[in-house]
Amino acid sequence: MSAAELWARLGAEGLVEGEMPAPDRSTSPWYVRVMLGIAGWIGALFLLVFAGAAFSFLMSDPASALLAGAACCGGAFALLRGLDGNDFAEQFGLAVSLAGQGLMIMGLADLLDAWMPLLYIAIAAMQAVLALLVPNFLHRLLATCGAAIAGALAVNAAALHGLSAPILCLGLALVWLEPKLWAVRGGIWRPVGYGLVLALLLVETFRLFGDGGLFASAQAPRWIAIHGPLIGRVLTAAILLFVAAVLIAREGAGPRSPVARGAGAIALVLALVSLAAPGLASALLILLLGFAVGDRLFAGLGILSLLGFVSHFYYSLHATLLEKSAILAATGLCLLLVRFALRRGFAVSGTMESGHA
Repeated sequence: MSAAELWARLGAEGLVEGEMPAPDRSTSPWYVRVMLGIAGWIGALFLLVFAGAAFSFLMSDPASALLAGAACCGGAFALLRGLDGNDFAEQFGLAVSLAGQGLMIMGLADLLDAWMPLLYIAIAAMQAVLALLVPNFLHRLLATCGAAIAGALAVNAAALHGLSAPILCLGLALVWLEPKLWAVRGGIWRPVGYGLVLALLLVETFRLFGDGGLFASAQAPRWIAIHGPLIGRVLTAAILLFVAAVLIAREGAGPRSPVARGAGAIALVLALVSLAAPGLASALLILLLGFAVGDRLFAGLGILSLLGFVSHFYYSLHATLLEKSAILAATGLCLLLVRFALRRGFAVSGTMESGHA
């Protein structure tokens, strides 16, 4: 398919309008861009160290820290918007923006109680505004990730034990299940989607492999502390089933068709299994959405996270090596049987395959 034919098909779907844009300008070789990016970070760090030494009073005055941080973010916005495509300016502006965000967070932490949800809500709102305003892919991704993690910390501070992961999974599904959302305004929603993926993986990883106290409040009521993780896994599994149902319907399969019943049964089994394996439903959701949108990086993150969470479940399982070996063998046999059933019972014809291509 030529570029003109692709543009015509996108226009027919209502995803683009107007004339086909001119080809992108030629970019510098990757090694030149890497060196310019490193130079930008070095220059920004020297500038910030000098400014920190000259204006150390900013660290002790919350109002001054907020104003200086806002000024840094405003300067970064001007750099990233006015010098779009300049690798040195982009990396320099990104470093200045991160330093400004750090100053603003320090100012907010001095003004608000660190153990109250209001602090994390304010940080999440600040990061969300920066993610929408600053026109840079990496900046939007990092700001979205910061906003999502701050939101998870707010959930923890509100003693809603176990609900941060399903909330992030719901946001992830809402962004990636609507193709027109990230196709029409992909410059905004694609980095937002990637930021939510990164935040979800960080929250689940810290909860399982790191300091669980960050996202599992010890001050929660007893019934929430006991049943909160299970409630969170149930909600995440329900979101996984919802996404699977939406994708099955999108493929044109009727609710009573063999394909819909088979895929629905597999999704239900995986959702039930995930109730006993923390993080499994989140990894499966990332993998499913990555495959659905045809994003290899997205799907690769899902595969890696799935391997990590399954490994954590395997090594934390209180069973003998013989019992674990039997579980692995039974799981492998079930997967082989499912693959055999899919290839024999739901074979895709060449016409359908060419239509998907």
